[in-house]
Amino acid sequence: MMPGTIPGGQLQRNAAALDNHVLIGLIAAVLPVPLAIAFGLGYQAVAPGTEYGVVGKNVSYGFSSLLVISGVYVLFSPAARAVAFRFDRPSKDEAAWALLGFPIGTALYLGASAATQAAGLTMSGYEYTLSDPVVIGAVVFGAVLVSPLAEEVLFRGVVLGTLLGRGIHPVVAGGVAIMTFGLIHVSLLGIAGVITMCAWAIVPTALRLRFDSLSGAWFVHQLNNIWGYIVVVAFGLG
Repeated sequence: MMPGTIPGGQLQRNAAALDNHVLIGLIAAVLPVPLAIAFGLGYQAVAPGTEYGVVGKNVSYGFSSLLVISGVYVLFSPAARAVAFRFDRPSKDEAAWALLGFPIGTALYLGASAATQAAGLTMSGYEYTLSDPVVIGAVVFGAVLVSPLAEEVLFRGVVLGTLLGRGIHPVVAGGVAIMTFGLIHVSLLGIAGVITMCAWAIVPTALRLRFDSLSGAWFVHQLNNIWGYIVVVAFGLG
């Protein structure tokens, strides 16, 4: 065990307030995606022939995610919220590991991406440029600001927390949270995207388990999305 690592039994005891929320947690974690798709279908029904595109996808996913985490906050008791929304002031150690987690996560992502390509799997997605201020605003809102916060709450806070609260071993609970996180990307990125997202998610999950807080996990997620959705696109590094 690394110095400063919180023992598994303590992690489970700290999450006990979420022990009866496993089903709600899993539903909440995957709900933003179908909600965003429903918003998109509704928009196209109201304005047929209009391209939904990157703006619509980012805005709808952002609003869907905010709606879901707001619902979770209202439904949970104060004790359950304290676990699911636990953003403690990070220690120097946590901040340092989060900074280190960014290149590690990038390396895991690139390694998994290369492996899926070698296996003949192609990662889908959408392409865009940052020449349009509307596109910039939508991407910043959906992918840069809302997504890291909401996904950390839902996957590392709610899903992982509920499993720990049921007494499940941290490694198993972390694996389930990682797989669930990867699977929500299948509609946008395909099977290759699921694999690469699972590989990347090892880093924020490890941070959440080591420090029993979402702060470091959120920070590395935030850095990753700024890099992936803004810097890489702006400078054509993809």
